Amino acid sequence: MKPSGEKQGSREKILDVATDLFVEHGYAGTPLSAIAAQLDFTKAALYYHFKSKVDILSGILSPLLDAIDELLERAPERFPDAQQRWEFLYTYSQVLLSHSRAVEVLAINSSNTWLPDEIKERIEYHRRRTMELAMLPDMSDEDQVKAILIMDMLHREIVFTDDRMVVPGMTPERRREIVYAFIHEVLDATSSAH
Repeated sequence: MKPSGEKQGSREKILDVATDLFVEHGYAGTPLSAIAAQLDFTKAALYYHFKSKVDILSGILSPLLDAIDELLERAPERFPDAQQRWEFLYTYSQVLLSHSRAVEVLAINSSNTWLPDEIKERIEYHRRRTMELAMLPDMSDEDQVKAILIMDMLHREIVFTDDRMVVPGMTPERRREIVYAFIHEVLDATSSAH
């Protein structure tokens, strides 16, 4: 029997390789045999660590989904002002950034029809709840659309990694700083109009 540290190291290697392959070839386009071959493992060795490809996917996505669950559990029903909404959205973006590879797996495989129902339901809850928190009660139609665009912009900033959204001569950090400033400005405007 392998020591638990070695087993954990093998699990992490499997998750890293599977993440790379899911991003490169899609979840549906990545058979277990490809993951095993990349690691120079047998399929039986993969099954020692994970029961199925869905278990591997869950291992990749669970840390992200758990972190978002935790953030949403701490949030009030609604934020009363723009500053608190901004702080929540900034923290949310940091959670996404800290799990950017899992976010990339979801983005590359965006149809989500292949996701197990439990994961789909969690993602849908996260989407719905973060959208609620981005809005103030009784917002105008115009401000609701702005809130939706803010969330879209925030997701695009996280998902479209540095090689896809390049501004010549600008670092990704500077671009993100500009995006955050713009989002904060729009949140302030939607609050003051309220």
